[in-house]
Amino acid sequence: MKNVNKKQAIKIITDAAKKYDELLNKKHFLIIYQTKRNIEYVKIDFRSQYFLHLTGVETSLSAKVFYSACLNNRLSEQNIKLQTHGHTQRKLFVLPYLHELLFNHCMIGASLNNGIRIDTDYFIGNTKTVLSLGFRDVNNIDSGDIPVSLYYENIKKLTKPTYKVLGTFSKMYYEEKFNVCTYSSGLEELQLPEYIKDMISSIY
Repeated sequence: MKNVNKKQAIKIITDAAKKYDELLNKKHFLIIYQTKRNIEYVKIDFRSQYFLHLTGVETSLSAKVFYSACLNNRLSEQNIKLQTHGHTQRKLFVLPYLHELLFNHCMIGASLNNGIRIDTDYFIGNTKTVLSLGFRDVNNIDSGDIPVSLYYENIKKLTKPTYKVLGTFSKMYYEEKFNVCTYSSGLEELQLPEYIKDMISSIY
């Protein structure tokens, strides 16, 4: 992995912000997976103010101002500081693939206590781009859990047990039910619990 300079970082960040705005921002996602015993789900939430933390850069701009600057091509080298210990570089390496995560094969699992201080409850990730996105359970029934960390790491090294995601659905934050299927793998063959069906307006 080759380190990027500030000019390259701004290109990566602004491109990722535009994809984030197009595919993730102001949306809730329903992630369905199967454990050994049950079919389970989580709901996750994406907002503009969450994007900055996922980039790994330091800035004096507020999260919302930073996001707006990215969308309007106004982020400058003076606005950001790249950490020297590689943390930022590792995030920037996988940031371009963030918007693809919930539209393709992925896995989910509870965070491991493996000696690394990770303030997350669980990760969703894939092994193709070696991207893992950490979420914190905020116990908000009206929205969903929030993304708090982005890792260039195999999800199987961060979680245990790790389960295959069977289906992902999305909706705008103001809509009542999930109405778009963004990914499905074998979901058609399963008998979903009624409490999950009730959250989805149209499965396929």
